[in-house]
Amino acid sequence: MSQADPVRTADARRGLPVASLAVAAWVVALAFFVLLGSDLLWVVALGDAVRATGTVPDGVPFATAPQEGWHDPVVLAQLLLSLVDGLGTPALAALQLVVVAATLLVVLADGRRAGGPEGRGALVVSLVVVGAAATFAVTRLPSLSLVPFVLAVALMRRQHVRPDRGLWWMVPLVALWGNLHGAVLVGLAVLGVFLVLSPGGGPWRRRVGVGAGSALAALVLTSAGTSTPAYYLQALDNEAAARGTDLWARPSLGHPLDVAMLLAAAVLLVLAARGRMPLWEWAATVGLAVGTASAARNGVWLLLFLAAAAMRPRRPHPTGGVPRRSVVPVVALAAAALVAGGVLVARGPAVGAPGEAAVGAVREVAAGRPVLAVQPLAETLARDGVRVWAANPIDAFPRSVQAGFLDFLHDGTVPPGADVDVVVVERGDAAALVGSGGWRLAREADGYAVLERAG
Repeated sequence: MSQADPVRTADARRGLPVASLAVAAWVVALAFFVLLGSDLLWVVALGDAVRATGTVPDGVPFATAPQEGWHDPVVLAQLLLSLVDGLGTPALAALQLVVVAATLLVVLADGRRAGGPEGRGALVVSLVVVGAAATFAVTRLPSLSLVPFVLAVALMRRQHVRPDRGLWWMVPLVALWGNLHGAVLVGLAVLGVFLVLSPGGGPWRRRVGVGAGSALAALVLTSAGTSTPAYYLQALDNEAAARGTDLWARPSLGHPLDVAMLLAAAVLLVLAARGRMPLWEWAATVGLAVGTASAARNGVWLLLFLAAAAMRPRRPHPTGGVPRRSVVPVVALAAAALVAGGVLVARGPAVGAPGEAAVGAVREVAAGRPVLAVQPLAETLARDGVRVWAANPIDAFPRSVQAGFLDFLHDGTVPPGADVDVVVVERGDAAALVGSGGWRLAREADGYAVLERAG
């Protein structure tokens, strides 16, 4: 090493932790936009049911449409989100910001360990937030996979450089992850690539043991037990996935957030390539890119996988580029937490359950009858004790029910087989149903029209 290298490394250690400051700034910025979306409050509704009865419900108790042997492997996530929701209106949105902050901090720690400089870290964090805006700003169940994913990737990268028995930590991590969200399958796929292509997998016995143990943890050690694989088969084969719509829509160049995601991924890939990614990372990147092409929401895993790799310098120093311990990041993050919390409180109902102000009117008109409602209002109704015909999780229902519900969401067509006398749509979409002669307007509330069957 030249005499200048230790000096440059020492300067890097004394430098301002701008990457951590960038995380703090982005958390505050996201507080102005974060909201609750679809694929969230159905989880709360089931968690409420588990807490109330002390048992796991058989199927989806808040829906009246026929169901088809649905299994529930994420009871832990349901209990967690139910408890958080019980804390009050901003709690779920606040949890989302905590998850995002923790995710970005793990990415930074991973990149710094490889010698990534602070300026590059700030750039990478910004690219990830912009590219994953749809995931970071909208609170959904998949948010619970963000931290486990980056922890798993960081562990694999550490093992690639310095293999040891620490790889066994993957098994309990996957066991926890599998009880939170189905993206654990993405983690299993990346782990499989690592175990096959990276020397960090260690002796073959360790590779086989970690691989088999992780697969067993994800596919059996959940609240659904041995029925977990059947749950995943149903989830991956649902009607929305087959149509490539809603949460399973493919990336579109006509969608600004998709364009931002693709551009951010491209820049991160260029930066990561300059840092000389090992073979296993290239193979995993290809797999994650294919997943992103199949559904835009998978792009967050590609961005997070590339992020720490994009921080690597072309010629890393043996001593690394991790800044010395400083109170600055702690103070900045604490201040960001206070400011973000204030923003969430000030936003009030905007960070609450979607359509919550309309629940009373819908309940009054329904009078105990099941309701066919648009998303995400249907999940809000389910959480608040109003029976719905169908909602997420859509894979809990037969294919015909899934198709009918999606048709209703897309064009307002009430499924012929739906046994409902109350329908809730956005106010601007009510005219078509009323004009058909089969429905009459009963109430309007919070931008929604509550319709009753005529006659």
